[in-house]
Amino acid sequence: MAGSVGDGEFGFQIAPMLDVLFVLLLFFMVTAGAQKHEASLTTQLPGGKPGGDVPLEIGIDADGQVNVSGVPVGDASDHQLGPLVDRLTQVLASNQTQPVVITPMRSTKQQRVVDVLNACAAAKVKNLAFGSPPD
Repeated sequence: MAGSVGDGEFGFQIAPMLDVLFVLLLFFMVTAGAQKHEASLTTQLPGGKPGGDVPLEIGIDADGQVNVSGVPVGDASDHQLGPLVDRLTQVLASNQTQPVVITPMRSTKQQRVVDVLNACAAAKVKNLAFGSPPD
């Protein structure tokens, strides 16, 4: 009789589960082979090596005054920063890899930071980093 309950029992079917398992295994094998391995980047982070050069600190006050190792250089309204370029050129004449760290105050205008970066570029500074502003 059609539709009777005792006709055929549905039991645990292993074949469809194995099909799904093999499809998943194939998927993971294909994706694992297609992975690209990351290459290590060789960058030098600014930091003090034992016995290394002491970085030249360039500070920028909130009003735009530039200080080199605590000594004011130039005028706050000078956008060319000629005295800073001269000072950096003097320091770099003896050591081309002299580290230079620019540390602006939090309220320093970004244009003044760009002026200092332009002065560093004019002096051909090669080892440049930014320091965290004092609180």
